[in-house]
Amino acid sequence: MSLKDKLNRLFESFGYQKFRMSKFEEYDLYASNKDFLTSSQLITFTDLDGSLLALKPDITLSIIRSTNSPRKVYYNENVYRPKDHHYREIPQAGVECIGTIDSYLEAEVIALAAKSLEKIDRDYILRISDVGFLKAYLSACGVEETYQTFIVDAMDRKNADYIRSLAAKGTLNKSLEEVLVRLADLYLPLSKGVKEVRKLVDAPECVKMLDHLQEIAGVLSGFGIQDRIYLDFSLANSMDYYNGLIFQGALAGIPFTVLSGGRYDRLPEKMGKPFGAVGFAVYMDIVENRRHSRKNFDGDILIVYRSSDRPSAVSKTVEALRRQGSIVSAVSEENAADENRWRRVMTLKEAKEEAGL
Repeated sequence: MSLKDKLNRLFESFGYQKFRMSKFEEYDLYASNKDFLTSSQLITFTDLDGSLLALKPDITLSIIRSTNSPRKVYYNENVYRPKDHHYREIPQAGVECIGTIDSYLEAEVIALAAKSLEKIDRDYILRISDVGFLKAYLSACGVEETYQTFIVDAMDRKNADYIRSLAAKGTLNKSLEEVLVRLADLYLPLSKGVKEVRKLVDAPECVKMLDHLQEIAGVLSGFGIQDRIYLDFSLANSMDYYNGLIFQGALAGIPFTVLSGGRYDRLPEKMGKPFGAVGFAVYMDIVENRRHSRKNFDGDILIVYRSSDRPSAVSKTVEALRRQGSIVSAVSEENAADENRWRRVMTLKEAKEEAGL
């Protein structure tokens, strides 16, 4: 089964319905919503009736424009954007949950993001933050707005040295410097991270945000993925698009973000829609490039079994690992001549432990 099909099944298992759209939209949709685009460079052309169209650089805009009531949708579509100094056709997969968004729905979308990453590789991390937290804290501490922007930018880059330089100039007091440096370095599982931040920050608006993050952590525990969700306030510099929770996904061996999402109530509000929204996108081009690079190997796991191992135990282990998304083969010791062509080589005992059997 292809990754695309796996993701579709996952989304549908949570009640999301497929959203289909044209490759192009009216140019005005993008021209009037440039704040929500990653680039203002569009591929445009004139329709037969003289109207100006554009190849879609974004999927969320089309979904929100066509939605007038609560709905849960998923998509597998291509967008057309500048990348590496050329226009590219870039595949994306994702979900959008639209309506009155409560803590459960936010956590459900975060869980779907985590489970999407798990379909690609079990070695994943999802980082989460609230884009308003730092500004709320800095405002409560009386920091000038100009410096707030600089500090948020520094936090986005985990640049604690810049924060220390502001303290050295007298722009920040020593206690605020210490809190910001600790927040810049903070990277903990969500629930534990919230508890640590409570020891540092007591501004009422920030406490409300921490209460909300703790509530989200509680809901995520029901989905069984809370250990993969980390609190990271360096996710701070996306105020133009997101207005609350924000999250990004990473996979081992890929130095780029492969998934991003969050709350974006400002977009439907701008379009005159009376609801909120939360969603995410998986950058399938990055994922697929990584998957192709794995073709240097025949597969993920080679199980080398002994003559004393029961064949039924071998088959059960192969099937368990395969269902987890691995490419698996099993050979006897006598036939295990080409072990170097596999990413990992295991005995049956080791493979059973890997499969959780």
